[in-house]
Amino acid sequence: MQIKQNIQNAILRLAEDDNLHQNAIALFDALGYNTVARRSDDNGFTGDDFIENFASNTVFSQERAFTQNWLQAHLLFQLTGDEIAKQVDLFNKGRFDNQIIESYLFFAIDLEPKQGDKNYSRTDLANITREVNKCFIMPAMILFRVGDKLSLSVINRRLHKSNDNRDVLEKVTLIKDINTQNPNRGHIEILFSLSIEELKREPKFTNFVELHHAWMKTLDTKELNKRFYKELSYWYFESLKHIRFPNDIGENDEELKAKSLIRMLTRLIFVWFLKEKDELVPDALFDKKTLDDILDYKDKTGSTYYKAVLQNLFFATLNTEMNSDKNNSRSMSKQPAYGSQYYYRYQRFIKNQDALMALFE
Repeated sequence: MQIKQNIQNAILRLAEDDNLHQNAIALFDALGYNTVARRSDDNGFTGDDFIENFASNTVFSQERAFTQNWLQAHLLFQLTGDEIAKQVDLFNKGRFDNQIIESYLFFAIDLEPKQGDKNYSRTDLANITREVNKCFIMPAMILFRVGDKLSLSVINRRLHKSNDNRDVLEKVTLIKDINTQNPNRGHIEILFSLSIEELKREPKFTNFVELHHAWMKTLDTKELNKRFYKELSYWYFESLKHIRFPNDIGENDEELKAKSLIRMLTRLIFVWFLKEKDELVPDALFDKKTLDDILDYKDKTGSTYYKAVLQNLFFATLNTEMNSDKNNSRSMSKQPAYGSQYYYRYQRFIKNQDALMALFE
């Protein structure tokens, strides 16, 4: 879909050090939050500038806001109901569900990476979001950039029970650590779920408060987990209709398929976790363009990738001692002994053995 491609292109542009202002606006444009009339032309400001211009009349914590680490920040634009109404029919203004939201501010903040390996936690980014939102009567969505990672945060706010002129700041939700150099599909899908076009479809909204709630729900970790397991469940039951595994010992075929598919899924999720968290597993093992130069897709059952890559990754690589001091450890074998996990198999489906072994190494 073109919207997803536009989102990916905008993320990649944010990997560039220059022009955070325009590149951040381009990302929100891709999501459908495009306003020309109320765009800011600022050249960027520091944390000290923000305190002087926006925070002088409120209780503002420089420490919690990490203002000393702001390399540059930008007020991108103000989004009003008039701009949304051009894209959404029957868009209303006023008070809904004990909230009044008639416009939204969008900020981009470039943070200096912390020293060492410790990065900004979700709590750190939530604290910055809370401190910035203290300074405005309308809510502010913030795009953070830290090195080659992006995070997007929004805070819930409600009217004070005894004073309609005051808001109470509540929970912050965010999507964290989007890789600007190689954004993964899951992050693009989440951002796509935030787009005007997708939110017009489900869930529908007719005012800023409902739009705000839709953003919160989309970014909420519990909702993301729920959606993940729902999609995984759908994939599992659909795959059961098509998948086949060798049945060498005469097990009940349906039980074998269910058991084997669950094993494969849990292994894949574990490997993907390693890939995303520790970079222990290289991305190239999941990149078809790279593997097209390595594999020979001639397995008559159509399972070359499963056999040559996944099975060798699950067993001979991750489930076998390294034994790097032993000769022929983890070697490729044309006919390994049955049950010998430390041999790499399916040589006949690999046209560049050295390249694949280097990835496994």
